[in-house]
Amino acid sequence: MIDQTTGMKPGERYSVENVERAHQFPGFFLDGKYYLGPELLTAVGWLEGTTFIYDSLDAQGEPVFPDRVAGTLEGLKLMLIDGTALALSRIEASSILASATDEFEQDPPPAEPSRPAPIKGPLHGKVVDITGASSGIGRAEKRKDNTPLLVSAAVLGLIAGLIITRTHRRRR
Repeated sequence: MIDQTTGMKPGERYSVENVERAHQFPGFFLDGKYYLGPELLTAVGWLEGTTFIYDSLDAQGEPVFPDRVAGTLEGLKLMLIDGTALALSRIEASSILASATDEFEQDPPPAEPSRPAPIKGPLHGKVVDITGASSGIGRAEKRKDNTPLLVSAAVLGLIAGLIITRTHRRRR
């Protein structure tokens, strides 16, 4: 049974608003459970009253949120434990199923890909290098050019090799 204060109704799907610098929730809620894909095989999150439990691990195998508690959900707003408020919006089941089947079709992708929730923020549309991309957690930073450092190391290695060879020949 879904707690009425969450604002969600049974049988309806809800996506979570994606906001920059906040944890991204790419899936959807359905009947008090949070799923990543339309196949509904495994719920990775669920509601206990208004508390949202999110069972996801980081790269080190630790829960993404302390004690797996992501936040609370009231009035179609997910309030994360860090204070970030994310809006929930009702979505049609057909839009999720359509996006999942599009991946398997050979037709060219549509001009406007459909997303459950728009991404907002100052880095939207900009190219950034993400450190720690394997875990999906990181910070945007400017790439550094390591060429001068590598050339310097090669020159030092060459000079050291010449000195060692010359010293070795003098001893003979």
